[in-house]
Amino acid sequence: MKKTIILMTLLLLTGCAAPTAEAPEEPPVIEAPVDELPAEQETNTDGTNEENHDLTEEDIIASIDMSLNPNELGEIMILMYHGIGPEESVWQRTPDNFRKDLEYMYQNGYRMISLNDYAKGEIKTEAGFTPIILTFDDGRQNNFNLIEENGEMVLDTDCAIGILEEFKNKYPDFNVTASFFLGTNLFGRKEYAEKKLNWLIDNGYDLGNHTYSHNEMAELNPDEIQIEIGSVNNIIKQYLPDYAVETLSLPLGSNPKDEFIESMLEGEYDGNKYNTIAVLDVGWRPAYSPFDILTNFNSLYRVTASEINVDNCGIYDYFKQYDENKRERFISDGNPDVVTIPKRHNEYLNMDIVGDRIVNVY
Repeated sequence: MKKTIILMTLLLLTGCAAPTAEAPEEPPVIEAPVDELPAEQETNTDGTNEENHDLTEEDIIASIDMSLNPNELGEIMILMYHGIGPEESVWQRTPDNFRKDLEYMYQNGYRMISLNDYAKGEIKTEAGFTPIILTFDDGRQNNFNLIEENGEMVLDTDCAIGILEEFKNKYPDFNVTASFFLGTNLFGRKEYAEKKLNWLIDNGYDLGNHTYSHNEMAELNPDEIQIEIGSVNNIIKQYLPDYAVETLSLPLGSNPKDEFIESMLEGEYDGNKYNTIAVLDVGWRPAYSPFDILTNFNSLYRVTASEINVDNCGIYDYFKQYDENKRERFISDGNPDVVTIPKRHNEYLNMDIVGDRIVNVY
């Protein structure tokens, strides 16, 4: 029997206002032909703990290291990146600054998870560490670029994927992953789209929908919304027929009218259906835990991964607030089959998302 204690109040810190709009997409840069993409690498895909099947609920809870003060109702940052390039701007990080971001995350107890896993409450983060989610909008070529070197096409070590793969090799326990939100621009020249998209999925990355025209959803009717989402879904399906695109990044942070939200979440276009389980805003604050009743998967907060014009609500502002214990960050108990929370947060636990997981309240 699950034992939960219904007690508490939760102090919630308000976030910052979102910016009014995202920057427009960059035009693709023409590349030379490519022969081969980098070789595949194995990724961690381990799910639930097999040993749990032979243990009682009490044994499983007793195995959790409570000295780590796990708090699986703490916040999780969903970071909003766009470009990686030579000039620093609101919508672009330099390669050196992106490396600085990743190094800070690793050294300060953050470990990556996918947005898809977050939306399903499948948190497999090592005990004592904090999940963090990386997202990239627009499908820019500098997210996944190939360059000619000694007559061969190789991965650009200063593009987003090049740097992420560098950290995957440097820190295997970083669990490197990211979600790339695409429109009609598939990382540059279309003739290389199939190789790039397949490589991403084979190497532990995810793809999301950023709509066909990058128009504000608030201005669209249900039919137009289905065209915007369904068109991109069908483009990706041409290259990845068995891959389900389940996440959406809203262009310009624009939500559809309330009566049209269902068209955003589920629909069909040109014979293919789509189903959206997580929708991202532009908004400038960390997201709640997926197990928190305050989480709205149809409008998830993101933090701008920038240090320019962030109004004290950028990536390092929140890192600092967590370091100073001014906000509560998600601390994993290390067991994806258990949700461990302080009893002061119990009334905020969303049992619909918890499902069959064991609840450990202390």
